[in-house]
Amino acid sequence: MRSENKRMLSGKNFWAAVLLGALGIALGAAYPKLEDGLLSAWSFLSMEKEAFYSETVCFFVPLAAVLPWSDSFLGEWKGGFLKAVLPRTGRLDYVGNKVVTVMVSGFLAWFLAGILVLFGYFVFFFPLEKKGDFPLEEGISFFCVLLRLGLLGGILSTLGGTAAVVCRSVYMAWGLPFVAYYFCMILHDRYFEQAFWLYPPGWIEGSGDWGEENMGLWLFLLLLLLGSMAAHGVVLYRRTEEI
Repeated sequence: MRSENKRMLSGKNFWAAVLLGALGIALGAAYPKLEDGLLSAWSFLSMEKEAFYSETVCFFVPLAAVLPWSDSFLGEWKGGFLKAVLPRTGRLDYVGNKVVTVMVSGFLAWFLAGILVLFGYFVFFFPLEKKGDFPLEEGISFFCVLLRLGLLGGILSTLGGTAAVVCRSVYMAWGLPFVAYYFCMILHDRYFEQAFWLYPPGWIEGSGDWGEENMGLWLFLLLLLLGSMAAHGVVLYRRTEEI
């Protein structure tokens, strides 16, 4: 798995996805007017948190999630890499490593994008803010929203990896998560407005009646992530049996 993760993290697509995510967050933020005087203390935290579920970021989410590693199986299959590596690693180890790395690629792309923008906002806005104690509750809320954004990225990248295996197409690996993501949003907006479990931006924001401290939402996202990883593993194992 270490070798798989190293290849993913050193790839140009991964860092392109991180920059794409950071761009989406930066474009989706509502910036204050600096001529009005000093900003409230730690306001850059809430500013970035609200950007996480803006329309701009919602558009970028599936794009940055699938870009790093969802189609990696296709390159290894078409390039003959699998015929060399499977006898050495074993089919089960290869499948396990691939499933985890594909999920991690989508999660990390968005998580690191959020951290990158946070650092930039801290450098630029913190000197312009009033002095004040760190708002622990706001900090926890920020981290939870960022973590849910990362989990959604992991789910979408896994869906892309599954599409790559089943359809053997890069276009499906990148396109199917995008279509599924927006299909859920369209169903929610046009037909099922009360079905908050159909609305991915709401998962990031934490909107809807998910129970105390959004425990239902965390459970929903974890089950969706594990279910998508299991499906990816099953189809990938069956596909490698043909090699």
